[in-house]
Amino acid sequence: MKSIILCAFLLAAPCGLNAAHLDGTIKKLASAPGVANASWGLSVKDLSGRKVAQRNPALNLTPASIIKVLVTAAALDKFGPEKTFVTGLYHDGSVSNGFLNGNLYIRGGGDPSLGSQLIKDAPPLEEVYKGWAAALKAAGIKVINGAVAGDESAFESLQPGSWAWEDIGNYYAARPSALTVNDGLYKLYFKPAEKAGEEAAVLRTEPYVEGLKFESYMRTGPKGSGDNGYIYAFPGQASAVLRGTIPQGQPEFAIKGALPDPALFAAQSFGAYLARAGVNANKKPFKGAPPAGAALTPVAETVSRPLKDAVRVTNKRSFNLYAELLLRHLGAGSPAAGANAVRDFLAASGADVSELRMADACGLSWRNMTKAETFTDMLRYVHGRSYFPEFYESLVFPGDPEATGHVRGLGKGTPLEANLRLKSGSLNGVRSYTGYLKTKKGKTLVFTSILNNYSMPGSAADKMHEELLLELYNSY
Repeated sequence: MKSIILCAFLLAAPCGLNAAHLDGTIKKLASAPGVANASWGLSVKDLSGRKVAQRNPALNLTPASIIKVLVTAAALDKFGPEKTFVTGLYHDGSVSNGFLNGNLYIRGGGDPSLGSQLIKDAPPLEEVYKGWAAALKAAGIKVINGAVAGDESAFESLQPGSWAWEDIGNYYAARPSALTVNDGLYKLYFKPAEKAGEEAAVLRTEPYVEGLKFESYMRTGPKGSGDNGYIYAFPGQASAVLRGTIPQGQPEFAIKGALPDPALFAAQSFGAYLARAGVNANKKPFKGAPPAGAALTPVAETVSRPLKDAVRVTNKRSFNLYAELLLRHLGAGSPAAGANAVRDFLAASGADVSELRMADACGLSWRNMTKAETFTDMLRYVHGRSYFPEFYESLVFPGDPEATGHVRGLGKGTPLEANLRLKSGSLNGVRSYTGYLKTKKGKTLVFTSILNNYSMPGSAADKMHEELLLELYNSY
């Protein structure tokens, strides 16, 4: 009887030496330099809900990018993996003798894949525009006595207010517009100077962003120093300040910026394409919706890639923009309603949402607040759902060629390679991990670890978690 009672109080589910050893490993990791003064929430369970290991599983913490799994799972649960979204081309006014006497509207439907370079099999933007131009000509339109307009009114198309000023102008903080094209980004090319410390010359943007101007303080860093350049810009403004460094040793070097006004860019870039195709508009492109009650004539529509493709990129590449778009879909355009939809989904999964706080969908905000156990319970629930294969495949495995960042190397060259799927997150002082682990004995575990305010190198945090996951793999 005493041994049974003792087993119930151990952190790990396997009774005996394995449980004691796992408990010892967790205590050792928690007391290590760089972690001892940090806040660490850990929750590991099997699929039945039995607790395998834990440390402060209900502690409120900043989760960083692992919050994306809550949003992507909720989207798959609500819409299904094959859900698609539609972008429409409409005009008001009448067509007579080749003249459209009105405006041409691109109505965004929140398609993440429109002209995407990240989603597999998504047509390039030029191909999309080619199809729209052909549809216009088929409708007998040769001249637009009006303008091309970008309509993003289907969503609340603004960045969260808690995002940092140094992030806003960069691609990873792109504005989540209902009319998102080209993944919401542009590339800004520099010519590095011959000597470190000297000015890096601005060359061009690809694609061209009409009216965008730069005040550049970008410098050249040493060879191999990588991309340490930042674009500082307010949403909707056509000017940006450039600071930081880009490395020596290359004829050109590009960093990625966020399109300052995605819907306006779509109108401008399609208007320019039409002019090259011989269809001219006599007014400047603008951003806006048709007047209320206006009679609209459909010209063309473009259907997105399936939702599962956007989920795959969101989780594997930790692509912030797609997470924000999915949150707005969950809320019928409203991010606040989307957060409530995620909360309802989590509650239905049996997870604790009593103190959940979602300031964004991607984890860039420090105002997000979650518990490690919330993720673990959600993952258990998703394992039994019909869309689980698509969700599981969206998670990263060691050495994953589709993944980006530090997580790609975690567990590489170990038994974890064939048995681990996870999503990671990182902010300054935050490292988080959540996912599924198949153990040596064939059991499936769900795990979440959120580490806040650690002071060791990020690579050491990865190594710490690799050690813990190997211990779980071998002992359960």
